[in-house]
Amino acid sequence: MGLYRAPSAGDHPRRSRRAARRRTERGPPRAWTGGQDHEGHRMNIGWISQALPYLPSRGGFRLYGGNLIRQLSRRHQIHLVTLLIEDDAEHLDWAPQYCASVQTIAASPYRRLLAPLSALSAHFWGRPLQHRLSMRQALKEHATNWDVIHVEGGYAGGIVPADLPIAKVLSLHDSWTLRCSEMLKCARSRREKLYYKLLSYDEPRYERLVYPRFERCTVVADPDAQAVRKTVPDARVDLIPYGTDTDYFHPVAVEKEPATLVFHSHLGYTPNIDAALEFANDIFPLVRQRVPEARLHLIGASPDAKVLALATRPGIKISANVPDLRPAVCSGQIYVCAIRHGTGLKSKMLEAMAMRMPIVGYPGAIVGLTGVPGKHYLVAQNPQEFAAHVVGLLQHPEHAQQLARAGRELVETEYSWESRARAYEDLYQTVMKERELSGAKAASGSNRA
Repeated sequence: MGLYRAPSAGDHPRRSRRAARRRTERGPPRAWTGGQDHEGHRMNIGWISQALPYLPSRGGFRLYGGNLIRQLSRRHQIHLVTLLIEDDAEHLDWAPQYCASVQTIAASPYRRLLAPLSALSAHFWGRPLQHRLSMRQALKEHATNWDVIHVEGGYAGGIVPADLPIAKVLSLHDSWTLRCSEMLKCARSRREKLYYKLLSYDEPRYERLVYPRFERCTVVADPDAQAVRKTVPDARVDLIPYGTDTDYFHPVAVEKEPATLVFHSHLGYTPNIDAALEFANDIFPLVRQRVPEARLHLIGASPDAKVLALATRPGIKISANVPDLRPAVCSGQIYVCAIRHGTGLKSKMLEAMAMRMPIVGYPGAIVGLTGVPGKHYLVAQNPQEFAAHVVGLLQHPEHAQQLARAGRELVETEYSWESRARAYEDLYQTVMKERELSGAKAASGSNRA
């Protein structure tokens, strides 16, 4: 563990656990500007995350948490306790700009040895062994003055002590039980299929053990809310979708490449790999039959070998790990999203609409979106219809421009991160009041006894 402030220029990004423990400077990283929420109460929010939030980032808990923290910190004190995974240690300078304190929990050097025991503990008691003691110690030291705890991620939910006398909200994003069933449909190998098959048996039990410990659970799309309620009838589930940063994701002034179709995503993630292969194999050839000059540009991090192999085909280009994806996306004529499997609202769709790109997608791409098919985007049910929509937009650019303008207006009015932060403020106030009332009732009953 370690309490961090912005690293100095001489700090190496990959600190040892011992060095992390030593860094315990305190105090807000910037002057507090004041301000209160719409109910007049400035909160101390404990923010527990299973991955370091920072911006810009490639999605998930980092992106969702980073944007919410940036908005909420304008009116509240945020106290971050986060696990460090993957390359998180390289981005430690972001959070102190918005958080009153940042405490990190590094991965154990014995994590591989502990993994089987941790999995068993999670299965039987809903409490993973890894990080559990470090998290308990961190919260014991710092949670005494918090008003509410926001937890990002179901795994983090399992390592937060259930006996903390503070209102708690668990942000899940999606239903992992539903995700397992979706991943089984597009698994790339027997090993991956076996993994999700085993997880599909284990995950519902874990969810039933962990989720009722929280006053509320939140997800980003209605199918996930329904799945969580079905798996965990005792869970109280609220829907708070993703937002998008319309200041960052905006139409970039670049030259449009003629007849170019674009798709951006993490190209090492199975549903996105499936989407890229589906379009390249089954849809793109149909488009080129009618528009021979059509091009496909796939943009994203960590492309799988099967995705990279597509670059050998005529008309297909891969851009991997670009520092800024916006110019590449905006250089295309049409955004195509052939996602068939997965869960949750797709942030890539919001980003594409914010960049004023006309969109064609399968139903799996538009899950959770409030837009109207035909007005904000086009939806196809099969490769033939998908190709027909794409060709139609290439041949009628005025229709493409209408879709693009409507999509941008949709995200501006309905998907701001400020509105998502306000939704969480309302939820925090609600669970705090509920906990206060339940405590008062318990005390009253005890006095009568």
